[in-house]
Amino acid sequence: MHHHPRFRPDRRLTLRALASLPLAAILVPAAAQDVRQAEGVLAQISTTTWIAEGQGKRVLTIFFDPNCPYCHKLYGMLRADVGKDDVQLRWVPLGLLTLSSLPKAAAILQAKDPLQAFHQNENDYDFAANGQPGGGIEPARTITPKVRQELARNLAVYSSNKLFGVPAMVWTKADGRAASLTGVPSAAELSSILHSLR
Repeated sequence: MHHHPRFRPDRRLTLRALASLPLAAILVPAAAQDVRQAEGVLAQISTTTWIAEGQGKRVLTIFFDPNCPYCHKLYGMLRADVGKDDVQLRWVPLGLLTLSSLPKAAAILQAKDPLQAFHQNENDYDFAANGQPGGGIEPARTITPKVRQELARNLAVYSSNKLFGVPAMVWTKADGRAASLTGVPSAAELSSILHSLR
């Protein structure tokens, strides 16, 4: 046997060191990729169709599905920030999660007042007249070719940049760098995102 007697404890130490490595290895590429994803989305953002809340110049773009409970939670968290601190929220609808997602997203965009329709979807969340879980707007019976194309473009920007999950927030930071976050942030995270908007 060629094993050096000291080999085993050393090997244990090495394994312990390795065990702490994957975390660092996972965190670094993910952060770098997020910037690339965010840059990709922001480069194509003008091709998307959104519902604006507020007139501000500091923009936070949020991809959402009308039936998504996490999007609904984020919507609630952002109510106090609408129209404040020169912030504009841009909600980009996706028909993604369930069969009624696309017709509900279409109902919002086809409404005379899309912002009011968006508010109805969120304010009546889980209280739809038809008893369907999710957003409270009635699904559109017919979808116009224009809106079908708009929703297809929204989904294309979302999918081609691999933003898996909703809500997905994308923004430009004060230093000019792109950033993104998928899922519901903590109140502290959301506050720091809003402060970091360019």
